[in-house]
Amino acid sequence: MLGGSSGERLCTPSTSAGPFRIFSVAGFQNRANDIVYCPPIVRQQSQHVEDSKAIIYFGGDVQDFPESMETNRDSRGYMKYNLENSAILLREAFPRSHIIVIRPVRMEFKTFSCFDNFVRGNNAGVPDHTPMNHALQHLEKLLQNLSQRLISIPENEILDQAAQAAAAAAAVAAAAAAAALTLSNAAVNSESTSASSTAGDNSQEMDIDILQVQENVTVDADGAVIFPIVSAGATETAAPINNVAGNVNNGNNKDAAVNSHQESNNQQQQQSTVKATSTSTTTATTNNVEHCNNSTNNSNDCAASQPTLPTQPQQLRPPTSQQSDNNPLWWRENLNLDKSKLVLIGFSKGCVVLNQFIYEFHYLKTLTPDDSSMCRLLSRITDMYWLDGGHGGQKNTWITSRSLLETLTRMGMNIHVHLTPYQVQDDRRPWIRKEEKLFTEMLRRLNAPITRHLHYDNQPANLMTHFEVLQAFCQHVHSLNQQQQLQQQHGPNNEQPNVATNNGAGSSSSNLLDASEEAK
Repeated sequence: MLGGSSGERLCTPSTSAGPFRIFSVAGFQNRANDIVYCPPIVRQQSQHVEDSKAIIYFGGDVQDFPESMETNRDSRGYMKYNLENSAILLREAFPRSHIIVIRPVRMEFKTFSCFDNFVRGNNAGVPDHTPMNHALQHLEKLLQNLSQRLISIPENEILDQAAQAAAAAAAVAAAAAAAALTLSNAAVNSESTSASSTAGDNSQEMDIDILQVQENVTVDADGAVIFPIVSAGATETAAPINNVAGNVNNGNNKDAAVNSHQESNNQQQQQSTVKATSTSTTTATTNNVEHCNNSTNNSNDCAASQPTLPTQPQQLRPPTSQQSDNNPLWWRENLNLDKSKLVLIGFSKGCVVLNQFIYEFHYLKTLTPDDSSMCRLLSRITDMYWLDGGHGGQKNTWITSRSLLETLTRMGMNIHVHLTPYQVQDDRRPWIRKEEKLFTEMLRRLNAPITRHLHYDNQPANLMTHFEVLQAFCQHVHSLNQQQQLQQQHGPNNEQPNVATNNGAGSSSSNLLDASEEAK
């Protein structure tokens, strides 16, 4: 089996460019986590491992593998934010980076994300922060062992089994697309005969998502590969980034992609198996998320679409695109994720892991300054993102200790806060608003490089906008990427030092801070 010994399925690929599921990656001591991994889809010019970047994501409650979410009534409505789709969404925002989604060690009642390997907590995942829980050591070991696992998987197994999974899933996806088109037409007819409210339209769209998810069953190819298909969720996830309308239920586009794929395979029939991974990009050009998670495009589509991302201008095509075509697994070259620059992202409950990191920053930098074992890892953390942090406890949603925040400031990493009214304007949980305000204002007074953004502030607070902060955050990163591209086009004289990097991971310029967004 892929990535493991006989009788043991340790890695399940969705396509040749991911996302991949790597099960039971060993970490610190006896700890282990499942990981969803997506390789970069744009090759950097520099091949030095120190110049590579890894995005580490810790998700929130409900977020899990799609088949697990589908069996839970409460989770099913948020299927499009499953861990694999979240990885693809992040890859669109950070196309030059390795995407690493760390699955919680347990999902209590299939709902509550519990990151016990990083921070101690109760059955609902409410954290009990301690000065040292070896969370950073666990992260470093995970990155080291993940690199070894990815390198050790034979290339032919990745390509062959990914192709089998995509081929087996094509018929299911086509049926799902037809069903989606029928449902979409029915929705349009219903809108023309009734004056539905905006909220009603959103509810109807979610119903369509659920029906599509039920159609996209898990595919078993020769009893070896289980490939979850969540085409509708992935497509809708990409919409804010690619600014493409009407691609969710476009059956013609899907048929064109299949025909183009067959045509390309005929032309390349005499080439090697590795070279054959470059095929049609008809659908990929239209919707860059769909090309890596929609079964109408097989594993070859991801490799072919690398040079032509909708979110990237033509001049950003890497000079090594020919090499990328010849070797679809170029991302495994010199793979040492623990030596990459690190961007840490926590969403909702996942922010408790970032908070635990702050405790351990302080312990390592202040209480044990002679311990240099973690210096290399700490020096590689460039950015930390808090995306609408929250948990079921009534305190410690945000770090408010001045000494801890002083240590965080001295480390010099960029700090980003993205919020929605669901967390900071909930009168039933006023401590979240107060703690976030203390966190943000104290870091600003300490002159930390922090940005803060409140999304959907003109909409009622609800759980859906809470999840949609993921899309808003990625759209924000994409906008920063475009700003940098414009600056590069106008020459170095117009370049600003604080603008985001090519991956959108740097801090935004100071004028993006809006005092009017302060929590009330």
